[in-house]
Amino acid sequence: MLATSRHNKALLALLGCMLVGGVVLYLYSPESLRIPRCPFLQLTGWQCPGCGSLRGIHALLHGNIVRVLQLNVMLIPALLYLALLVMLELTRPHSVRAERLYRRFSGRIASWIIFVLIVVWGIGRNLL
Repeated sequence: MLATSRHNKALLALLGCMLVGGVVLYLYSPESLRIPRCPFLQLTGWQCPGCGSLRGIHALLHGNIVRVLQLNVMLIPALLYLALLVMLELTRPHSVRAERLYRRFSGRIASWIIFVLIVVWGIGRNLL
């Protein structure tokens, strides 16, 4: 697909950055990189909803699904959801159905559902 609009160019640039980040995470473990620890975890001692995601992506890139689930069980559904949104974003100019699905999965109700899931996951992972 040719990037003819600014929007498509920005989306392709974002996907390119994600690809570069994926290559870096595949080659190096997050513990060996100089990445700051989660500020929420350092301040409160509680894991935020995203804690373990970087190490989880590293494990996922190496095919270790069990380790991904140990680190952050919500990582796989979140990545699948983001992949769906990107796919719909790329196809919606060419398909009415993709446009309707994109609006449904990125609309106000979907945003509230995702917000509630993140809050419940953030609380639940610290209580269990």
